[in-house]
Amino acid sequence: MTPDILFNVIIKNRSAVVNSCDVAKVFHKRHKNILRDIDRLRTDWSNFTRLKSEPSKTLNPNLSPVDLETLTNVSKLKFDDCFIPSTYITKDGRTVRSFDMNRDGFTLLTMGFNGRDALAFKLAYINRFNSMEQELTKRTTLYDLEKYLRKQLTDTIQRYYTGDNLGREIMQLTNLLYMVATGHNAAKLKRDRGFSKDVSAFAEVLTSDERKAYISTENKMIGLYTSGVSGYQELKHQLSKQPA
Repeated sequence: MTPDILFNVIIKNRSAVVNSCDVAKVFHKRHKNILRDIDRLRTDWSNFTRLKSEPSKTLNPNLSPVDLETLTNVSKLKFDDCFIPSTYITKDGRTVRSFDMNRDGFTLLTMGFNGRDALAFKLAYINRFNSMEQELTKRTTLYDLEKYLRKQLTDTIQRYYTGDNLGREIMQLTNLLYMVATGHNAAKLKRDRGFSKDVSAFAEVLTSDERKAYISTENKMIGLYTSGVSGYQELKHQLSKQPA
C-alpha cells in the first residue's frame, strides 16, 4: 500500500465511502474481524429499531423530550445506507465480501478503536471524508451544468447535421469530448478506474477538474459546430490545439 492511497476515501454512486478492506489494512486488523464487528453492528441496529416505538421504556426512563426526538430521528437512519455490501477479488482469485462505508458507517465502526495511532488514523480519515465530500459537491454542481450543455449540444447537432446517422454522430462527438478533456475515451476511463461499462462516465467517473475541462470543450464544440465546423477531424484539430 503506497502512502498516497493509505486513507482511500473514494466517490462511488455519488457518495464518499471507504471500503472495509482498506480500513482493516490501515488499522492493522484482520478483515474478517472488521466484518464480524459490522455484523454485530447490524444485529444491534436491528434490535434498536425494534425498540424505537417506546424508547423511554426500553432504553432509559429518564429521557427528556429532546432526547426522545433525537432517538426518533436517529432511528430513521438505515444500516444499508451506512454499510453498503460490496466485494473484492483476493490475490488467489477468490471473491470476498466487504462493505463500503459512508462517514456515519466509518464513525460507528471505529468508535471503539483506541490508541495513539488509531486516533491519528481516524483524524486522517475524517480529513479525507471532508475533502471528498467537497469534491462531491463540486461534481454535483458541474453535473447539473453539463446536463444543460448536453441538451444544447444535442440540439445543435440535430439542427446542423446533414448525414444519415445522427446517433453515431452524437456518440462519436461525445467520445471526442472525453478524448480532448481527459486523453481517453469513456470506455477506457470506466475500465481503468474500475467502473462498470453501463454507468455514465461523466456522472460517475470524472473528477471535478476533468468535468471542468469537459464542459469547456463542450462549449467550444457547440460554437464550432454552429459556425459550420462539423467534420470529426477538423473538430478534433480545433479542440485539441487550444487548452480545454
